[in-house]
Amino acid sequence: MISFPEPQTTVKKILLVEDNLLFRKVIEHALLKAGYNCVLCESATEALNMLLVETPDLILSDYDMPEMNGFDFRQAVLLNPNISDIPFVFLTSFTDNNLVLEGLNMSALDFINKETPIPVIITKLNNIIKTLENEHLRSVRELKVAAETLNVKSIPTHAPAVSGYRIFYWHKGYRGYPGGDFIDFVQADSRFCFAFLGDIMGKKWKAWFFTFGFLSYIRAAIRFCVLDQDFELVTIVQKINKLIYLDESLQNILSSLSLLLLDTHTGEVHYTGAGDLPLVSYSSETGRASTIQSTGLLLGLLEDGLYDKQVVTMKPGDQLAIFTDGMIDIPSNGSKKSDYPFFVEKITPYLGKPDSFGLITKHVLDLIDDSNQMDDASIIFIEKQ
Repeated sequence: MISFPEPQTTVKKILLVEDNLLFRKVIEHALLKAGYNCVLCESATEALNMLLVETPDLILSDYDMPEMNGFDFRQAVLLNPNISDIPFVFLTSFTDNNLVLEGLNMSALDFINKETPIPVIITKLNNIIKTLENEHLRSVRELKVAAETLNVKSIPTHAPAVSGYRIFYWHKGYRGYPGGDFIDFVQADSRFCFAFLGDIMGKKWKAWFFTFGFLSYIRAAIRFCVLDQDFELVTIVQKINKLIYLDESLQNILSSLSLLLLDTHTGEVHYTGAGDLPLVSYSSETGRASTIQSTGLLLGLLEDGLYDKQVVTMKPGDQLAIFTDGMIDIPSNGSKKSDYPFFVEKITPYLGKPDSFGLITKHVLDLIDDSNQMDDASIIFIEKQ
């Protein structure tokens, strides 16, 4: 069974763009009282800059503003694919019928008169947000049915049993949506097992749709190389990259990839990366964690991805972790920042423990929710027994 987590109810964030200070404060107070988070901007220019680093659940904008009016602001939002799908509502004292029609023709959800009583305005916004939530739930359920019917999945149902290793993984989609992260394992034979994790650039449905193309190429390249008794990761990743680069349907679609090959005979783990985050390696002998950086380029970027291979010889108690950037993207002063050292620092106290991954799950992963998650988040954790 394919399981997509149901989106959880969280405090919705509304961006209010209004140049009138008094009215801005009145609406802000009403929104906060109604249980919303409110981000304030006094101009469209300020709002566009804010939208580069923060994604509200709804934009509420005035029409008559200096420098850039509400319609020009709306057009600028529509032209940016990263923010064009944010629900948009006009709240203005300009209610000429032609003006209202022009605003609604720009895919605005509503055109609310400022003279409307404040409780009615809040009720209208409540209804809009509730309708959007219901549409989201229905879309997720429909997508789940479609995925189950097609028998496609980007996250496995369980980790493989590999002699001499303990393997764990964890995944959480951004705001409950299936997204661009993918995880899989390929058991080549009794000696070798591949583990890989990747992240399609983008969020939600657009990224999720392309995961199956990437997964198909990765699985096929691994299987064909195994049939030829070729276990060189650089060769495998180069073949994957060339297939993706030459596939016209995947043009301009890029992905990171962390590919590991576990050797049960030697205790070696071979590693090749493509535009991924550094691997975290914990040594039981020294009691310290270090990072291993790959120089490979994102899949699909160039025909030759310049990939390299690194080998880690694992001893009992040694641990490895690979993860996507959703683990390191954190909210900071109303925006997003990527902080790799912060995440490594968070998990380091639990490395080398008898139940390291259980402790990491309890003290780090379980604390990731809609209030602090900025992207799909995934991790594979490997321990040598």
